[in-house]
Amino acid sequence: MLLTVQYLKKQLQEIKSLGFIKTHLPHDPGVGRTLEDLLGLKENNFRIPDVGEVEVKAHRLDSSSMLTIATKAPQPRGANRIIFEHYKYRDSDGYYNVHSTVYGSRFNPQGFKMTFRKGKLFLENTPHNIMAYWDENIFKDVLVSKSNTIFFALAKTQGEKRSPNEQFHYIEAYLLHNLNADKFHAAIAEDYLKVDIRIGVYRSGKNKGKYHDHGTGFRMNKKDFLTLYNNYEQLI
Repeated sequence: MLLTVQYLKKQLQEIKSLGFIKTHLPHDPGVGRTLEDLLGLKENNFRIPDVGEVEVKAHRLDSSSMLTIATKAPQPRGANRIIFEHYKYRDSDGYYNVHSTVYGSRFNPQGFKMTFRKGKLFLENTPHNIMAYWDENIFKDVLVSKSNTIFFALAKTQGEKRSPNEQFHYIEAYLLHNLNADKFHAAIAEDYLKVDIRIGVYRSGKNKGKYHDHGTGFRMNKKDFLTLYNNYEQLI
């Protein structure tokens, strides 16, 4: 499908003016599928004159302008459970938790630090030194495109996330050109990319008190994310 930048800007302004729109598809793909439907796209790519093929990527934006660019427990399988058993503590309600924001520049007070080497991102931890890591390709869904240009849209959400009742308000969109891998690796070392570990237990229901991994998220400020690309243009 061939679109001009001017037409795309006009369509996006109209979509933005609609406010919150109920998802067309539950779960993670909903934010992208809903936007593609609103733009009349049958696939998640289109072409722009003088630019070429563009791949569509849409993302949820939280209230602090932070993007979760990947959510995945570390390897090997079961590593988070072992981390929980060794680093857990009781919160003010008496439940065990491991809630920790991890940086690349230093060890945090709980003894965690991120280190990138040989295509893997390691979760260093002291004093127990539990093996835990992620392959760099976990970021490919948001960072890597089949083309050199990504159409990247951001949406505020309301309603239960990833449910059939979730709603999106598309508020910003950009054309991103040429990911700079060196900038991405620097973002880890300079603390622009953070890891949020959220492990605990169920607090109600039949599983109350049992282990529950709430998800390990890689988060980055929207402004810092945009600078990972050599060039970007704001559309709305």
